Amino acid sequence: MEKKLNFNVLEKNIQGANQLQALALAYIGDSIYDIMAREYIMKFYIGKINDLHKKVSTIVSAKAQSEFMKYILDNDLLTPEEYAIYNRAKNQKNNSKAKNATIIEYKLATGLEAVFGYLYLEKNFSRLEEMFSYIIKEYEKK
Repeated sequence: MEKKLNFNVLEKNIQGANQLQALALAYIGDSIYDIMAREYIMKFYIGKINDLHKKVSTIVSAKAQSEFMKYILDNDLLTPEEYAIYNRAKNQKNNSKAKNATIIEYKLATGLEAVFGYLYLEKNFSRLEEMFSYIIKEYEKK
């Protein structure tokens, strides 16, 4: 028996995203953040794929993400719900670590990814865009 695919990119496919495990939110948030960064770089930079990849890495590395998260926290840019998601992810026990980042940087980056995952699953695209614009504003200063 064939199953009908019941999935819509624009509608919530998962209810209660704020109740999911923090690392599950970070798991999907990592992909969403990465795709937004790739699209941003492709829009403004022309080059070989390897050059584009290096440019994207300056936005998506755990070290870069931790710096962006510090900026977001220092400027009180998270809603209370987003802060709760960030905090849960940051404090979640995780057995993996980024290659080129400290444990603190990795935890901050995981928190950022969890917020992005939460916003995506909630289909809050305007807030996702707003959060990414804060990051790009900081990125462009460098």
